[in-house]
Amino acid sequence: MRHLSARGIMLACLAAIAALALAVPGSALAKGNPNQCSGVAIEFKGSSFQKSLQLKLDPAFNASPAKTACNGSQGSKGKPGITYHSTGSGCALRTWGIENQGLGAGGVECNETINYGPTTALAATDDPPNPNQIKEVEAQESKPTEESVLTIPVASGAITIIMHLPTNCEGTSAWTAGRLVIGDKELEGVFAGTVKKWGELKAGGDKLTGTGGKTNEECENEKIQPAVRKDESGSTHILDKFLFLTDKGSLADAKGSHTWAERAEGAINTTWPTAANVATPSGTGGGKLAELVANTPGDIGYVDLATARGNSAFGSAGGANHPTFWAEVESENKKGKAKYAEPSLNGENGTTSTANCKKTVYANYKEGKEEPFPPPAATEAWNEVTTKTSEKTYPLCGLTYVVSLTKYSLVPGTSKEEVQTVEDFVKFMLDKKGGQKIDGEGDYFPLPKPVASLALGGAAQIGD
Repeated sequence: MRHLSARGIMLACLAAIAALALAVPGSALAKGNPNQCSGVAIEFKGSSFQKSLQLKLDPAFNASPAKTACNGSQGSKGKPGITYHSTGSGCALRTWGIENQGLGAGGVECNETINYGPTTALAATDDPPNPNQIKEVEAQESKPTEESVLTIPVASGAITIIMHLPTNCEGTSAWTAGRLVIGDKELEGVFAGTVKKWGELKAGGDKLTGTGGKTNEECENEKIQPAVRKDESGSTHILDKFLFLTDKGSLADAKGSHTWAERAEGAINTTWPTAANVATPSGTGGGKLAELVANTPGDIGYVDLATARGNSAFGSAGGANHPTFWAEVESENKKGKAKYAEPSLNGENGTTSTANCKKTVYANYKEGKEEPFPPPAATEAWNEVTTKTSEKTYPLCGLTYVVSLTKYSLVPGTSKEEVQTVEDFVKFMLDKKGGQKIDGEGDYFPLPKPVASLALGGAAQIGD
């Protein structure tokens, strides 16, 4: 962890004061800023995890009655627009000066160039920059300045484990009828390549039954095909950090041998253990991965909850007694008795709900050693944040972020008007009556209280 300088401590204190002011209804900061809503329209790129959320947040910014919104009645009464492009976390970070971010939109190498300005006003990511990547962004500044890069959490959500049973095979579990569950070790084994057959999934008393002339044994011997994202992905980052909690060893791959924690970040994020022999979709993004699993019997993959529900195979037409469904994941195991949890509060159907992350406990690991959570400020690196394997609710939840700057004028192509909209929109995303309310209604979940306070402090540091 980077130690805070005297300047950093001072900024953190000021940010905390600002956060408290913003959190108080009717505060001067919330309603007395004459520059609020006086900025220009902005665009930004990033995470497919945030895609469904931003489809709601962007128009709500110009329609919500929340004091932090810009619907034509707040602040200067302007209505600057927001446009989001779901390019994946990697390509968004590339525009901000972070190299080697894997594949981009369309399945080609990420050829994004470093480009600050109104079309890349923020970078949205679930793969927050590590200390070295933060330095890469700082190096783009006309006067490289430490603690000038802000990693601001904006929401939390669940990564679902989606399954497509082999043809003519039905699955059921003693824990949940008509579907299978998956244990921590089984989940890690699927993507490590050590759990290869469907009959090896037994965590919840799972059983496979053959139909149409197929025997139970034939179903059990069917091969599991792990399916993964083609592009550098924040969803992969969240999954890999979670898998590291189960297996901290190195696994051989095409680029040598790496731990799950190492392969969670940067270009190595697209490199999987050789033994897994993973399949990838033809295109990029979580939607393409969901399509691949939906169309391919025998596949197991992972996507965020909103993307899973958006594919009918796992939403309106999936679930219990169907070949396609999302699995309940092991959440607790006490004295050999395991419990499993759903990623959604309303199960599998076509109606959006709330991610089952309310009581999820986050941790901050560095090289496998737990450090205090949350990190002390938005100017710190958040790349080591993950959940724990033992949780009261769904364990495979993660935070998603926007990357911003304390001083935009240090990079070319930016303006005060752009920065004003960035500041306004980030504060709206963090507002309990604005973005955080929307989080809780659209297959995501609001930020935990300690994280929300730090995020507000980060938003207060955005400046020209």
